[in-house]
Amino acid sequence: MYLSIYNNLCSKRSQLKSEYKSGSGLHKHHIVPRHMGGTDDETNFTYLTVREHVIAHFLLWKIHKNPNDLRSMNMLGANLTVAQRKSVGIFCRDNGIGFHSDKYTKEIREEWRAMGTDTQKQSGDTNSFYWWSTEDGRQKRASMGGSVGGKSSYEQKTGIHNPEHKSEWGRLGGLAHTGKSWMNKEGKRARVFSSEIEKYLADGWKHGAGSNKKKGSSSSRKGKTLLMLDGKRTYI
Repeated sequence: MYLSIYNNLCSKRSQLKSEYKSGSGLHKHHIVPRHMGGTDDETNFTYLTVREHVIAHFLLWKIHKNPNDLRSMNMLGANLTVAQRKSVGIFCRDNGIGFHSDKYTKEIREEWRAMGTDTQKQSGDTNSFYWWSTEDGRQKRASMGGSVGGKSSYEQKTGIHNPEHKSEWGRLGGLAHTGKSWMNKEGKRARVFSSEIEKYLADGWKHGAGSNKKKGSSSSRKGKTLLMLDGKRTYI
């Protein structure tokens, strides 16, 4: 199907040769691309608009799966998918193309990376590689992973939400704390083995669980029922 569409496009647009000139908006396109052995013979040219040129290389990529056609699409201003950009990056890396060419030294590559990072930083885009590497971005990723995982576990009844596991895991959790004592320090608390108590006392901890309640939490939850909604604990 893709081959038929491609051949029809190239055949019809080859008639525009007489209109091809500076300012016409037409591109000269190799019907058989040079990266596939195509020549500069006039019979191997057709004349396309920018949009048609992008479509032509997309069709070639669908037919042959050659990342060089994705590169051509990118150079023509097309928006590639994440998977397509990855294919292009791997292809260029493995074949020493562009950024990965031997003519670019390590120092130049590092300079380009720094420039790219600075561009992302200045843009304020919260979906860029730079932003996701910041503290805010890392916290966002962690919260997304936790909420998505919790919601999935609740809906699918897996993990702690599996009725068959819940009581058994609770029992095992209790056994794991057998022989431990509560210690507290500045609102924090921990269960520690008797062999660790002296070390905790020396560090300022005290015996007992202490208070671990958040201000207002008791009154706000009184008489309410705990439910899991969208992966989050909610009292209603």
